[in-house]
Amino acid sequence: SKQNHLASIQAKDTDDKSLNNYKKKLLGNAETPFPNDPRKVIVKEFYIYFKDGKKVTLDPNDKKLESKPVEIKEKTEYKFGVGFFIQHDICTGLKFKLKISKSMFSNTDDYTLGSYGPKKDIQTWTQKEWEEAPSGMLYRGGYKGLGTFYDLDKQKHLEWKFKMNIVK
Repeated sequence: SKQNHLASIQAKDTDDKSLNNYKKKLLGNAETPFPNDPRKVIVKEFYIYFKDGKKVTLDPNDKKLESKPVEIKEKTEYKFGVGFFIQHDICTGLKFKLKISKSMFSNTDDYTLGSYGPKKDIQTWTQKEWEEAPSGMLYRGGYKGLGTFYDLDKQKHLEWKFKMNIVK
């Protein structure tokens, strides 16, 4: 069972101080927030943070997300983030791929988030660098986004589509 697996990890090498600190950080109080849900990774929130302090929280599980574009003023600085739960077992090599496209233009970023242990509380990841929304007539308008949450084993945990409008 997964709980026995985690217990055996926690019981090993108890005299190694740095390893104990790492295990405590990774596993903390290993809990299962949604015991009836078999998924190991549950993506619950998708964020767009703005440098002025505003934050938009979207539900990546909302199938109508594509029909609700987020408006971003040109030259505004923003970054993306994700809120997720890990349960049942450690997830190693969690990754997030973000593709933004408009007609002929397309940009894909692939981020390695790292390893996460199961916790009762939502865990978050945020882009380190701010992005600047493009400006000019050619760049204004609708952009399609595709977010993919997966791991090193190429297991796709969630893929969602969203839209952004760059406005003057």
